[in-house]
Amino acid sequence: MNIVLTRPVGKSEPLSELLTQQQISSIICPVLQLNEIAVSDTAKAMISEAELAIFVSPDAVRYFHQLSAPLASHCNTFAVGEGTAEAIRQTLNRTAKYPKQADSEGLLALPELDAVDGKRVLLVKGKGGRPVIAHTLKTRGAILDSLVVYERTAVKTQSDSWLDHWRSQQIEGIVITSNSAADAIFNTQSSAHKAWLAQRIFFVVSQRIAEHLQQSYHIEQSQIVVCHGPDNRAIAGSIIDYTKQQGRKMTQSESQTKNTTAQQSTPAAQPPSAAHQHKVGISKVALLALLVALGSGAGAGYVYLQQQQQLQQTLLANQAVNAENQLLNTQLSSTKSQLQRVEKILDSLQDNVARQLAEQQQQVETQLMQTLAKAQQQVSGAVASEALYLQRLAAFKVTAEQDYQGAVAILQRLLETLEPQPNTTVVRQAIATDIAALQAMPKPQTESLYFEIHGLLSQVDTLTIKTKQIPKASKNDDASLSPEVDDWKANLKRSWQGLVNDFITVRHHDEVVIDPLLDKNEQMLIRAQLRAYLTQAQTALVDQQASIYFSALDSAADTLKRYFDTQQAPVIAMQQALSKLSRSEVQRQDAIELATPAAVKGWLQ
Repeated sequence: MNIVLTRPVGKSEPLSELLTQQQISSIICPVLQLNEIAVSDTAKAMISEAELAIFVSPDAVRYFHQLSAPLASHCNTFAVGEGTAEAIRQTLNRTAKYPKQADSEGLLALPELDAVDGKRVLLVKGKGGRPVIAHTLKTRGAILDSLVVYERTAVKTQSDSWLDHWRSQQIEGIVITSNSAADAIFNTQSSAHKAWLAQRIFFVVSQRIAEHLQQSYHIEQSQIVVCHGPDNRAIAGSIIDYTKQQGRKMTQSESQTKNTTAQQSTPAAQPPSAAHQHKVGISKVALLALLVALGSGAGAGYVYLQQQQQLQQTLLANQAVNAENQLLNTQLSSTKSQLQRVEKILDSLQDNVARQLAEQQQQVETQLMQTLAKAQQQVSGAVASEALYLQRLAAFKVTAEQDYQGAVAILQRLLETLEPQPNTTVVRQAIATDIAALQAMPKPQTESLYFEIHGLLSQVDTLTIKTKQIPKASKNDDASLSPEVDDWKANLKRSWQGLVNDFITVRHHDEVVIDPLLDKNEQMLIRAQLRAYLTQAQTALVDQQASIYFSALDSAADTLKRYFDTQQAPVIAMQQALSKLSRSEVQRQDAIELATPAAVKGWLQ
C-alpha cells in the first residue's frame, strides 16, 4: 500500500521511518506551511493573568516560547495530547495535564476544565483552530483569552500538481492531520481528480476531521480511518492494522474463488462418458461395454483426483489462515497481557506516587504550620511590645506635653498595627474614641509662642542701646603771648593757664550731660539681661508656669524701654511683640483621660 504524508515540513520523517520498518512505502508531500503571527503587547499582557493555559499543539508551544512572556507560577497547564505535553515539559519546563483521548472532546472531559466559571483561561493555538474548545469554555463561564501565535497556509494555491504526482505514484492512502490540510488537498477544479480522491483511503487523527471530509467533500465513511491518536506511532499503528485487515480479506477472497472453480470443473469432466456412449456399436456390445466401464472409471478417478487436489489446496489455505489467525490471537493475547501488566504497574506506580505526594504534602503542611505558628508567636510578641510602647507614648503626649495632634498621630499608628490582629475589636473601638476626643480639643499655642520668643532672642544683638555722645570741647582762647608790653597782664594770665593745663584738664561743653555714660561691658550686660528675661519666658511657657512667664515678659519690656533706643524700628517691633505675647493664653487645658491604656492592658492579659 502506497501512502502519502501531508504534514508540514519536518513533521513526516519519523512517521515515514516507522512505515518503512513495516515495509509500507510512503512519500512525503507537505501541503501546509506554518507562519508565525505577531502578538501585540496587549495580548502579551494577558499571559501573566491566566489561571489556566491550554496548548493545542507542539507548534503552539514552540511559537509561544518565542514570545519570552512566562506564565504565572500558579497557572495550571493543559495539553491536547501527550506530544504537546512533552513539548511543554521540554520547552517551558512545566508539567501539563492531558487526556487519554487526544482531541478537543477528550481535553474538555478533564474534570479540571469542568469547573472554570469566572476563571481566566488562556488558549494558545493556531489561527482558526479548535473552535470547539473555545465555544465550550465560554459556555462554562470561563473568561477566555485566545492567543493566536501561528497560522497554517497552503504551500500551493491549487492541488492539481500534487494530485497528478500522487496518481502517477499509485497512491492508495492519504494521511491528514487537520482540516486545513484537507481543504488544501481538495482545492482542485478537476472532476477526475475529485473522483480519484473519493476512492482513496484517508487516515485522519480525529473524528472532527472525518466529519469534515464527509460533510464538505462527501467522502464515504468506509474510505476514512480514524487513527488511534495524533502522534506518529498511533498513525503508523492504524495504517499497519488497516493493511493487515486488507491482506486477510484478499486471502479469504482468493480461497473462495478457488472453491468456486473446483465446483465448476466437476460437471465438465462428465461429457466424455456420454460421447463414448454414442460410439457404442450394436455388434460389439461386450467390448464397448468394457471400454465404457474403463473410461468411466478413468474419468471418475481423474475428477476425484482433481477434487482432492483442490480440496487439499483449500485445506492448506484454510490452515494458513487459521495459523495466521491463531498467531494474531496469540499476539493479541500477549499484547493484552502485557498491557494489563503495564496498567497494573502503572496503577501501582501512580498509587505510590500519589501516596508519596500525599505524605510529602502532609509533611510540608505540618512544617509550614509549625513555622507559621512560630512566626505568629514572634509577630504577636513584637506587636504586643509595639502596642504597649505606642499607648504609653500617646498618654505622655496628652498628659505631659498636651500635644494632642501628636497623640492623635500615635494612636492612628497603633490602630493600623492592631487592625490585622485577632480579638482587637474592643481596643480599636477605644482608640477610635480617643482619637475623636483629642481632635475635638482646642489646639494649644505653646509651640507657636515658643518659636516667636525664639525669634525675639535672635534680634537682641541688633537692638540699639540708648546712650549719650560726649559733646566736643569748646575752643579755648588763643594761648599765644602778645609782644606788646601793655598786654603783660593778658600774657601772665595765658602763661598761668598753660601751666595749670599741664596738671589739670578742664573741658567745657555747650550741653549739660545728666544720664550716666555706658561702656562696652555695661552694654553687653544689658543685652545679656534682656536675653535672660526672654529665655526665662520660654522656659516658663514650656513648663506651663503662667506667672513666671508674664513676669519675665514684663521685665524684658522694662529693660527694653529703659536702656534701648525706643525711636528705632527694631526696638519698636520688639516692644509690640512683647505686648502681644503678654496677652497670650498659656493656661493648662483640662486634663483628658484616655481609654486606650486600659483597653490595651486588657487585650495583653
